[in-house]
Amino acid sequence: MLNLTRKQLGFTLLELMVAVVVLLVIMIAVGRIFSTTSDISSSGQAISETLQQGVAVEQQLREDISKVSREGFFAIRSVAVANNLRGEFLLLDPSLPSDELIRFDQLVFFTDGIASSMINNMANNTDFAGQALASMVYYGHGVRFPQLEGLGQGIDNDVDESNDPILIDQYSYGTPLITPWYQGPVEVETRRYTDSQNTRFDQVADGFYIANGSQGSPSEWTLCRQSILLGDDDQEGPADNRKKAYMRAGISSNSIFPWDPRIGGSYFYPHINQGRVDIAATQLDDIRQSVLQEVESGGIPPNREWRYGDSEYDQQELIGSLFYWPRVEPYPPTAIRYDQALMLSALAEGCVSFKIEWTYDDGVGEAIDANYNFYNGYSYNQNSAQPWFGEATASESGDIGNSYVIDFDTLSDFTFEANAGNNGHLAAATVDPSLIEPFFSPDDGPLLAPVPVVQTDGRRSAEYWSIFGYNGTSPFLEDGLSLANDDATDNGDI
Repeated sequence: MLNLTRKQLGFTLLELMVAVVVLLVIMIAVGRIFSTTSDISSSGQAISETLQQGVAVEQQLREDISKVSREGFFAIRSVAVANNLRGEFLLLDPSLPSDELIRFDQLVFFTDGIASSMINNMANNTDFAGQALASMVYYGHGVRFPQLEGLGQGIDNDVDESNDPILIDQYSYGTPLITPWYQGPVEVETRRYTDSQNTRFDQVADGFYIANGSQGSPSEWTLCRQSILLGDDDQEGPADNRKKAYMRAGISSNSIFPWDPRIGGSYFYPHINQGRVDIAATQLDDIRQSVLQEVESGGIPPNREWRYGDSEYDQQELIGSLFYWPRVEPYPPTAIRYDQALMLSALAEGCVSFKIEWTYDDGVGEAIDANYNFYNGYSYNQNSAQPWFGEATASESGDIGNSYVIDFDTLSDFTFEANAGNNGHLAAATVDPSLIEPFFSPDDGPLLAPVPVVQTDGRRSAEYWSIFGYNGTSPFLEDGLSLANDDATDNGDI
């Protein structure tokens, strides 16, 4: 009898299962390797892009600072916000420790030099958008509202009209200021954007609906450099409609200020804050007149002192009214030039903190009056580091609320310590920090343009203001005897 032996030509089910498991383990391991490699590559690319952005921002800032005009003011607003502002489980930036302070500082100054507008008035069939010899420059974060419709979008939205967020209610105090970390609704107003100077910027509707004003994640926070040309080519009054066009080419706002004392009345100019224009019909001399209140009416004489007690507001509050966080849209809603203008100030996306610190040079404040009286300037201890102002620290004890304190290194504290003989420093006798407002209240400033304040009792946010005005390098009033921050009562009226 023939007995044939059959050979096994395949794998058993058990062997196949083992092979599949081994293959899966290998695939998972290889996948993790590729994933890790991809993550490292992406992180490296992101770091490289961030470094490139940082270098570009530094170069631009250095160039602007080198052109600072001595005919304008220089203002810094330091804003510190705790990462756990909304609680330990809802951090502003989950990648940072809960007790981290995030900085949203702002900087405004003026530069000399020829600059061109980026927004052209196409109605004149020209590519020339106008040039100016001076500019106002803003550095700081912006706020974004990509969900708002642009020109010509939506139902009942005329092509010449656009919806704009109300960044702070100019008619009532206490309305939340729209900040880069803001969460909640925002009121919307509709303004007309048309080639007719008589109706351009006219408010068509105010607060007729509420939109989502919540800001995005830190990856969407945008650092801005907003450059506003100072251009005025006629002799008409500051409120004239002709101020809405510069050299018949550039689209301009009447003023850099939300409310301008040269114009008075109920005129409100939010165009720069809304990111729609990059020209203002205010020359450096016009700005000086507004800040120094040389246009006071009602028998009040022009004021050349730093503060004026008889006025509705002081000069520091007028300067402070500029510090809204302007609207910026790196990705404009439409191709219409008024919407495209929203992206002009975008400098870098994903900017979490922007911090500014400042210091006085050794010897600042030293002066000799007309009677040869000598006033010492700041003298620093050569054995210790020169102090810088604007750094913030936080301390917490107990429950959230008033027990959480954010403190800044301020000029006032330094001067107090120096006058007390501490730290080996000497404070300048010609600089009196007590006459400078380092903080503001929600009701400071004109009703139409209150100072945008973020510091609130019981909240984990604080601010510190440093404003440098028009006394330039001389700390004296015009008589050559009295200090600029002195009430001059000993020398009679100035």
